[in-house]
Amino acid sequence: MTPFKFAFITDTHLYLNATQNYAGGLQQQLNSLALYEKLIEQLNAYEPDFVVHGGDIVCGGNSFDMSAEEYAASLHAALMLSERLNMPCYHIPGNHDLDPETGSKDAYIERFGINGMGSTCFVKGNIRFILLDAQEVPKDLTHGYVSTNQLAWVEREMKKAADYGEEIIFFSHQLPFPSVEFQGVGSRIANSAEIIEIAAPFERQILAFFCGHLHLNRVFREQGMLCIVTSGIICYPMMWRQVFVYPDRIEVKSVPVDLPEVLAESESVNPDNNLYLSGRPRDLEFTIPRNSGDPVD
Repeated sequence: MTPFKFAFITDTHLYLNATQNYAGGLQQQLNSLALYEKLIEQLNAYEPDFVVHGGDIVCGGNSFDMSAEEYAASLHAALMLSERLNMPCYHIPGNHDLDPETGSKDAYIERFGINGMGSTCFVKGNIRFILLDAQEVPKDLTHGYVSTNQLAWVEREMKKAADYGEEIIFFSHQLPFPSVEFQGVGSRIANSAEIIEIAAPFERQILAFFCGHLHLNRVFREQGMLCIVTSGIICYPMMWRQVFVYPDRIEVKSVPVDLPEVLAESESVNPDNNLYLSGRPRDLEFTIPRNSGDPVD
């Protein structure tokens, strides 16, 4: 196969008319537009074959003070920003991408859905990329949920991958399954046991699960499957993933948004917590072997 590269970004939390920074100033909503614009600039310089946005594009839902009008305006602005990219960008919804007043996903789907859906799938380099819609919930709940219908679709896609000799990479907003560190239902898809059940027979084909939601960098294995949690753009360490795909391996590197003053402002809020958010060196740069059961480096 011909090597290629992609980018994974998540938790941009765009809030056009924010009057404050949230989480005690850790989240930089007042600078969210500048962060998004600089991110687009860096992505175009990187020149990936495609980008995946892992959700929480804006600050909808019921956790912020965003009105329905501001929600619509921020969604539109995010769409216009994504159209500045010189490559395709695939979006999956997060819990803050729902209407803050009704909990509806309609406005999000209208702008970012593919064929009217929040989930999608495509193949490149003998890898089947499966993007989950974990927001099949009635309102902004911290946890995610994947419906029975979507799980059946996922199983069909994995069977296609098996038939065609493809490997698989998943994307979801919340964790697809709990870890030793992250046990709470708020960090994961509520019916994660069902995801594990249908994924287990395809374990050797599944290269990784990419997700966001937790606003930190972490890499772990659970049930034999690799999970790559990526920090939010909205707060320290403001990193995104560069992913280089080769026939025998996948190399992952973490890159900060190049706005040092904004990063420093977020970093200064709770210095004792910064190492927890940024993660260990192995959470920032690592290699995933292909076509083998070897552990991540």
